[in-house]
Parts: sequence; C-alpha cells; structure tokens
Amino acid sequence: GRPLQLSQTEQRLLRLLVENRGHTLPRDTLLDRIWTDGADFVDENALSVTVKRLRSKLEADPAKPEYLKTVYGIGYTWAVKP
Repeated sequence: GRPLQLSQTEQRLLRLLVENRGHTLPRDTLLDRIWTDGADFVDENALSVTVKRLRSKLEADPAKPEYLKTVYGIGYTWAVKP
C-alpha cells in the first residue's frame, strides 16, 4: 500500500517477469532483455543483485519469496497465485 522507487533495471525485470508470469525465464534471456544498452558483457552477478534488490522492495520476507521465485539451474519466475 505504499509507493516504491524502482530503478530502471528493476522496472525492466519486474515487467518481464509479470508479463510472463507462470513461465520460467532463463537467466540468459533476462540478461539479454534487461541490459539492452549495447554492453558487450554484463556480469551474471548483475542479475542476481537486481533480483535481490527487487525482492527486498516487494517481498514481505525476501529470504522466503512468494512472488519472485528462483528456478534453480534455469532462471526466475513470477509466481501465479491461485
């Protein structure tokens, strides 16, 4: 119930995940679609850090996320709530 300040990168990540809710987006796909500024190399850690920041802003308990879920070995998904 309160406004959040999200960086452009956090906004891009959130938009991609919500638009594809219920589907797992591979890390490579997220890296390619979020960092579109022409950078030749983006460290995969950048995605992990962005996920961590977004969880800290959106999740009640970032250590036990309900929405932004990790699919180990693949990527991330926005959980669909029944």
